[in-house]
Amino acid sequence: MADKKGRVQELIQRNVSEIILYDLKNDLCKFASVHEVRMTSDYSFCKIYVSHIDSTKADDLVELLNSKAKFIRSKLASKLDIYKTPELRFEKDTLYENSLKMDALIEKAINSKPTTLKDLDKKNSKSKTKKSSRKTTK
Repeated sequence: MADKKGRVQELIQRNVSEIILYDLKNDLCKFASVHEVRMTSDYSFCKIYVSHIDSTKADDLVELLNSKAKFIRSKLASKLDIYKTPELRFEKDTLYENSLKMDALIEKAINSKPTTLKDLDKKNSKSKTKKSSRKTTK
């Protein structure tokens, strides 16, 4: 009984994934996947992070699932044996896009020349000499 909330979240994730794939008769749902489920501590609200294999269709998938949330919740209630079935809200999972951005930043940091205080000092002294030469020409 240590992590009841975690176990319930896993059950919801598994069951919602099955409902999306097998019970919703829509071509958009064929390549959908449920990545994460987050619930409030009182089990009344549940955010479900979903993605689509084609990232351009992910927003359409989220819109479809949010419109079918009541149907999915009723199917989920019949599969789970808990006192209160949470209200479902679907959101696009942006973890993959965020990881690509982080990878690009890390790659840029690795491949760029490291900046030292000496380099910064040289830049500052060059900009000061340019400013001073501008003052003398005026």
